[in-house]
Amino acid sequence: MRVNATDTQTITVYNTRIGGLTIIKKDEETGARIKGVEFEVRKLNGEIIGTYTTDARGAINLPQAEKGWYQVVELKAAKGYKLDDTPHQIEVKDGGTATLEITNRQSGSALIHKIDSVTGKGIYGVKFLLSDAKGNPVGTYESDNEGYVYIDKELADGRYTIREIECADGYILDTQPKTIYVEYGGCTTITWKNTAITGQIQVWKKSADDNAINGFPAGTPLEGAVFEIYDKANRLVDTIKSDSRGLAVSKQLPLGRYTLKEVTSPAYYSPASETVTVYLEHEGQIVQIEVLNKSVYTHVSVSKSGYTQVVPGQSIRYTFKEIGNNSTVPLDNFFWRDTLPTDAVRLDKIITGTWSAKLTYKAVFRTNVNGEYRTLADNLDTQRSYTLDASPAALGLASNEYVTEVMFLFGRVPAGFKQMQTPYIYCNVLSSVAHEYRFANKTDVGGTWQGQWIMANDRWVTIVYRGGPTPTLPRTGY
Repeated sequence: MRVNATDTQTITVYNTRIGGLTIIKKDEETGARIKGVEFEVRKLNGEIIGTYTTDARGAINLPQAEKGWYQVVELKAAKGYKLDDTPHQIEVKDGGTATLEITNRQSGSALIHKIDSVTGKGIYGVKFLLSDAKGNPVGTYESDNEGYVYIDKELADGRYTIREIECADGYILDTQPKTIYVEYGGCTTITWKNTAITGQIQVWKKSADDNAINGFPAGTPLEGAVFEIYDKANRLVDTIKSDSRGLAVSKQLPLGRYTLKEVTSPAYYSPASETVTVYLEHEGQIVQIEVLNKSVYTHVSVSKSGYTQVVPGQSIRYTFKEIGNNSTVPLDNFFWRDTLPTDAVRLDKIITGTWSAKLTYKAVFRTNVNGEYRTLADNLDTQRSYTLDASPAALGLASNEYVTEVMFLFGRVPAGFKQMQTPYIYCNVLSSVAHEYRFANKTDVGGTWQGQWIMANDRWVTIVYRGGPTPTLPRTGY
C-alpha cells in the first residue's frame, strides 16, 4: 500500500478471540464444589500443559488455553474422596470457554474390632479378607495391638463381605463370613468376637541358697514375688504373686507364647534378672516353672585417716578409703558425708577423687547459721577428680559462719560401686585450740535397698600439741 503525504489511510486488523478451559469438581450426591483436587492437563498429542489444583470454589481456570482437544486426569483426590483416574477429554474452541465438570463420590470406611468373647479385650494379629458384592477381593487386613482394623476412606458405598482367614494364636478360627453395608461417606463398624483355647502358667518361687538374714535354707518356698506376663505383642496380660507356698498362678490364657518378668522380689532376695519364655500349646495345658532367687547381701563401707597430732594453725588433711557399695544389689540414695569437728577446724578445700561407675553427682554443705543444705557443686562427673574451693570466702559465708557438714549425693549406684582415686578433705586447725585437746572427725556412707537404710561410719581422733619446741609430728596414724 502506498501512502501519500496528503492522504490519511485507515488500516483495520481483526483478531480472533482465543478460548479458555475451566475445570469444575463437584460432589456427585450434593453438588457441592470440592477444593484441593489435583489434575494433570495435557493435549491429545501428549504435550503436558501442567498440573493444577482446584481452588476454594472447586475450580481450575485456564483462560489462555488454545483451541484444540485436551485430556484431564485426576492425580490426587480430596480428603474423604476416592481417586477417579478416568481420563476426561474436552475441546476448546476459539472465542469461547470450555467447561468440564467432573463429579466424585465420597468413599466410605469400615472399622472391625476383634475381641475376646470372655474378656472383651482386643485380639492382635487376626487377618481378614474383604470382598465386594460381586465377590471381588478388595484387600487383606490385620488387627492391631488393640484388635482394630480400620479401612480408611477406600470403599464405595455398597455391600461387602468380611472373612476371617487367619486367627490369632490360641483362638478358634471363625469361618462364618459377615456382611456389612457401607453408606455414602460413612463409617461402618462391626465388633467380632473370638473364643480362646486356653491354658495356664504356674510359677514356683524358691530360695536359691541359704539366706543369712532370714535364716531360710536353700529350696525354701518364697512368698511375695510378683511377676508380669506379656504376650507376643508385648502387651501385659496378667500380674501374679507367689503365695505362702511359693506358688503364683495365672488366669486362663489363650494358647501362644508368653514372657514372664519378675518385677518384685521377696524381702532379702534379688529379683531374677532374666525373663522366662513359656509356650501354651494345647487346650487345658498347665505349664509349671521354677524360678530361684539368690539371697541379697547388703553392705557399705568407709575408712578414714588423718594426722594423729597437729599444732594450732596447721593444715590437716583427711584421707578417705574403701568408700563403696559392697552389696550384691544396687542401692538408692547413696551418699558419702563428712561431719567436721568445728570446735577445732575450719573447712578449706575438697578433692573429690574418682568413682567406678559413670554417674553425675552433687556436693552440698550446711553451716552453723543455716541448717539447710546448700549446693557446693552440681553435675559432677564421677570419672573426673575435682578440687573444690570450700573456704569461707569461696562459699560467701558470714564472719561468724562456718561449714559443719559436707555431703556427696550419688543417687542410685550399682552393686560394687566404689571410689577409685582417693578423695581428700583439707581443713585448717584453729589457732585457739588448747594443748592436748582431742577432736574427732566423723564420716559415714549409706544407701537404701527396698526402703531400708544400709549404713557404715568411721572416725579419726587427732591431738593438739601446743607450747615448747615443735616436735616431729607423724603425718598419719600408719
